[in-house]
Amino acid sequence: MNEADICILCEGSYPYSIGGVSQWIHELIKSHPKKTFHVLSLAPPHPDLTRRYHLPDNVLSHTTYIVQDLPSGQRASKTPQNFREVFRPFFEGIMSSSSFTGFHPLMAFFQEHADILGKKILSESQESWDLFIELYHTMIPHGPFKAYFATIFTLSRSIYSLLLPPLPKAKVFHAVCTGYAGFLLSRAKYEQNVPCILTEHGVYSNERRIEIAMADWITDMSSLNLDVEHKSVSLKDFWLHAFFSMAHAAYRSADAVLSTFDGNREIQLQGGADPQKTSTVVHGIDIEKYRHLRPKKTKASTVAFIGRIVPIKDVKSFIRACAIVKKQIPDVSFLALGPIDEDPEYVKSCQELIAHLDLSPYLAFAGKVDLLEYLPMIDLIVLTSLSEAQPLVMLEAGAAGIPSVATHVGACHQIIHGSDLESPRFGPGGIVTPLADPDATAAAIIRLLTDSDFYQSCSQNIAQRIQAHYQFAQEQLYYEQLYNAFLQPLR
Repeated sequence: MNEADICILCEGSYPYSIGGVSQWIHELIKSHPKKTFHVLSLAPPHPDLTRRYHLPDNVLSHTTYIVQDLPSGQRASKTPQNFREVFRPFFEGIMSSSSFTGFHPLMAFFQEHADILGKKILSESQESWDLFIELYHTMIPHGPFKAYFATIFTLSRSIYSLLLPPLPKAKVFHAVCTGYAGFLLSRAKYEQNVPCILTEHGVYSNERRIEIAMADWITDMSSLNLDVEHKSVSLKDFWLHAFFSMAHAAYRSADAVLSTFDGNREIQLQGGADPQKTSTVVHGIDIEKYRHLRPKKTKASTVAFIGRIVPIKDVKSFIRACAIVKKQIPDVSFLALGPIDEDPEYVKSCQELIAHLDLSPYLAFAGKVDLLEYLPMIDLIVLTSLSEAQPLVMLEAGAAGIPSVATHVGACHQIIHGSDLESPRFGPGGIVTPLADPDATAAAIIRLLTDSDFYQSCSQNIAQRIQAHYQFAQEQLYYEQLYNAFLQPLR
């Protein structure tokens, strides 16, 4: 396998899913045709490995790691003698601290014993069972063992699956999130000692915090613990500690830590990033692709939610807002555009809510669509997300003069109202609403649908703001200079 200039570490995205981050990776690779890339994708168990993108010609190779998938390895009797002294402090640390730093002994262990390790030693040996029992009695002796074991078994296999396969050789590694991709970035720094770049579109650990808090499958042990004399422990805390520790390791390993807006940069600094290595680089788009799509209508009438149909996007708040709007403006129409295959149970519950609110004739999930075909039909987009970074869809719609109603998360406020340093000031390009507030979302939609002067002003303002501050060429020039700075000494 030839050594690439840059290895891109992608988690749950490119090239198997279509969306903002995947599209960004695809455009990033295409915009640097003189540089070679290796794409390393992390996929969940039982994945659909259908490529949604044709890899550009400058991608030399593509590797996929299936998280939690382990080879058999040698028989259990081959367990190395230092297994316990390496693994016990690792799991104690990563499950109890959000800033655990002791990853290197584990990485060294996997390097030394790569030829024999697999599930027979790591998951099925007497040593691994004894270790899990010891950790149970040490960390949560009064909790339900079955729930604990499911947690540590899944977490351990996830981490092992990132350490067993050989890393590709590259001059620079570039992760597009923390989490498991960020953990691989720290592994690349440890094993190859090459320049490492981290670009966070959204703050991964913060998004996992929200998803874990909402997850039904992770048992909250505090609700099961009837022993009032002992402090309860939540398995959700174990997962959060693990993800925050992996983020911490990624921040410490990266030579450049990038975010898409200043608010995320502050979270990165709190997570352990070196202030001297952090920068804010806003996403940009190809303005010319969207400018000619600007609606010619004088009255807004079509409202669209654009995004994945998943809990973190809080689609149900959008649905409830639609029901309120429909009662006041009967001729309004609604669209929900975005992938529906990520969380079928949530999609089903959303569809049930639509039926319950008698919205079925007026709102349906269209799935993933070509946005360029749909934008001319749309007058207003709505984002009800609980967490965002810098939503590309707001830039794409904004370039076409389509205002947004968006929750106060990520860069949404900055896109709609401009940064504190914006000059000249363009005025609002839509309305920002509180989280999980269908009434406020509905009120914002109604104002834009009924106040034509305000709508036209927002349309003009958002188009001017995107034109002035969110050009794709500006973003890619930054990455060109960054890549060159790290690659030049190696040539």
